[in-house]
Amino acid sequence: MQTEQPWYIGLRSEALAVVYLTRRDDLIVSQQKKGEGVLDFSVTISKDGNYTGRIFGVEVKATVSSSELIQHNDIFKLKNNKYNHLQVFRDLPFPVCLFFFTLDNDQGYYRWILEPIINEGNNVSLKINENEELKKLNDQEIDNIIVMVNSWYDHKSNLVQV
Repeated sequence: MQTEQPWYIGLRSEALAVVYLTRRDDLIVSQQKKGEGVLDFSVTISKDGNYTGRIFGVEVKATVSSSELIQHNDIFKLKNNKYNHLQVFRDLPFPVCLFFFTLDNDQGYYRWILEPIINEGNNVSLKINENEELKKLNDQEIDNIIVMVNSWYDHKSNLVQV
């Protein structure tokens, strides 16, 4: 028999995602209305408070207990990965991350769903990440996510010279 998650898990995990993302003043976080989008959040990287058109998506999942995770060095995995249905994001035209929270300690983890890739010759692509490994989410990792997304857009812009 499957146990139902408490009602507050979705709200609390989404609030934690906003807290992590809004620690940076160059991110504009927009929550998607329930039933109107595929993602929980779209995040715009701004420059001097202005929209840049550089967007990435965030899908948020959570569990009550950190005992759902297996740790090996700095890499974490879910004991029973019930979030494999993330293929629905494959047609999105921008990078997408999964943020995963354990609510007994409010710790965040992440992995790419649609990973921004810069190929040889500066061609860009988005790769479905089937690796189930999660990394701890912290300010440094948020910085790394933004660097990767910006670099992907920089290379993408270089391809569209008019």
